[in-house]
Amino acid sequence: MASFLHGMILLCCLSFSVTIFAAEYTVAVRAHKGIESAYQQWQATINVLNEKIPEHIFQLLPIVGLDEITKRAGNNEFDFLLTNPSSYIEVNERFNAKALVTLNNRRGNTAQSRFGSVIFTHVNNLDVLKIGDLKGRRLMVVSEPAFGGWRVGWLEMLEQGFEPYEDLGELVFTKNKTQQEVVFSVYDRKVDAGIVRTDLLERMEKAGKIDMRYFRVINNKNVKGFPFFLSTKLYPEWAFAVLNKVPLSDAGKVKKVLLSIKEGSVAAVQGKYVGWISTRDYSPVKKLMRTLKVGPYQNK
Repeated sequence: MASFLHGMILLCCLSFSVTIFAAEYTVAVRAHKGIESAYQQWQATINVLNEKIPEHIFQLLPIVGLDEITKRAGNNEFDFLLTNPSSYIEVNERFNAKALVTLNNRRGNTAQSRFGSVIFTHVNNLDVLKIGDLKGRRLMVVSEPAFGGWRVGWLEMLEQGFEPYEDLGELVFTKNKTQQEVVFSVYDRKVDAGIVRTDLLERMEKAGKIDMRYFRVINNKNVKGFPFFLSTKLYPEWAFAVLNKVPLSDAGKVKKVLLSIKEGSVAAVQGKYVGWISTRDYSPVKKLMRTLKVGPYQNK
């Protein structure tokens, strides 16, 4: 009887210790379309992590602002992060975050793990045919820290000998921090041109929000396997990264689960992606940021 009681006490203690040491992990996500939209898009992916790694608890933390992501990373407010390439490099450089996988987006009927920027104008701006024609003009972009919505286009301009901060008449940032505002402002001719991430124009046209006959893409490039309007180089899609405080074993479990998510699953459909792939090379993003002297390279 005594040995039975001893065994039961030991079992209870072991169960209690497992409960104590079960980690609760917070997964931050860049909520560029707002908090509610981020939950709708990414909660199903978090549910898969909870289902496949039941010894731990994963919760979603949508964060709207790119600067806020960096600030909250410094405050140790999350353990994993899904964000755009330059935001990832920022947290990588400052807090040693490491990308586990790269998002393989569903765009149209294709899988895309790279994206870039589109520089465009209203079709009636007959004297705006190339980047140099933007001299003295008003250009709208979503925000200064935006990657596809500004920085990628900025570098393209510099590489063609056009310095936007000097050569533009005015660089205008959106009020509501959405790229759709850029598109509508160009359509309404409130500005002369705009920059948005690739495939946005096609998605907006498919949704009946715009008619592409009213727009002209500037500096259009053709890249094999990339079926969308493009004015710049292509860069790797969003990174799912881990902060260095997370044990390597747990980071490995998360990576394995994400790579196992199948096309057509609830997580993939709600997340609007095909799946996840092995981490792409983000060094071109780092090079871009160094050239522009932004983020962690401002004073270097």
